[in-house]
Amino acid sequence: MSTLPTVDYSAMPRHMAWRAMYRHQRYARHLSQPELNRRFRDIFINLLVLQTDGKIGIVPKLEEMARWTELLTHMLEEFKLRHGPYPAGFTRDVLHSEPFPDLVGALGDRAVAVLAARSINAQNTFIKFGKREYMERLYERGGLRIQAASFYAKPSHNGAVRDDELALALSLGLSRDDVVRLVKNPQDVPANAPGQRVNVEFRSPEDYWLYCVSMVMEPRLFVDFDADACVIIHDQAAFRARLANATLPVLQPVATRDAPALYIDPLFPDTVSIDIRFAKHFRYTYQREHRFVWVPRNSRTTLGHVDVELGPLTGIAELVLI
Repeated sequence: MSTLPTVDYSAMPRHMAWRAMYRHQRYARHLSQPELNRRFRDIFINLLVLQTDGKIGIVPKLEEMARWTELLTHMLEEFKLRHGPYPAGFTRDVLHSEPFPDLVGALGDRAVAVLAARSINAQNTFIKFGKREYMERLYERGGLRIQAASFYAKPSHNGAVRDDELALALSLGLSRDDVVRLVKNPQDVPANAPGQRVNVEFRSPEDYWLYCVSMVMEPRLFVDFDADACVIIHDQAAFRARLANATLPVLQPVATRDAPALYIDPLFPDTVSIDIRFAKHFRYTYQREHRFVWVPRNSRTTLGHVDVELGPLTGIAELVLI
């Protein structure tokens, strides 16, 4: 994750190496306690899956598991540095600052049972999760609602949906050495200069229209989106073309584009070239979102929703009810 000192980390158990690496670059030391709690929760949420046996597990892919486990270990070390050995510092707010998704409730049980009983090929697909009446409308008539990006910030949405799609905040903790590398007059930086917090916000200059689908068929997504149905779109190109044909005459956008969401770690962004319309906080990584974006011809503070029909999707999709 960064340039490390000449230490033989390979000789250490992996969790100890991760802790030592974090102590070398303590990138979360500037976070307030509520911010640290939230980051711990964000990482933990991404580790979870709802398994085919209906139990909660962790992501099976080794690369993903290692990534999230390393980040979680870093936060455990930050807790230890602040409060002492575990469980010091861990309060209910760490994981329960807002309602936790009920992954082992009735909805999750139904999702697991239905998917286990069916042979579903969800490779190279778009998947839309939602309520049965809306998914039946999407499947039978191609009826869908395109929302304004500003819609998703409403407090009434649950944590899996609620997000400020018009802004993305980064928070960087700079050590004295970082500051020295950045300034024109490094000789003027005091030897005992404290670390600095730098907050950066990327913001869209206007509201825009947004339609989101997922690229993974995971039982937990039925729970996260409070969905009792989904439409699996097997022909991405056909759906893309139909959506363009239906929306361009209605929205008359100045620009339109679709692409996978880019998930940004707010403490460790991979890039500073961020298109806010396709950028998401890394807490939503597990959703594997693909986004369709329309930029309005005339800049407006807020937009309303737009309903369109693409025609039946029966030839390019399947409807799954749970």
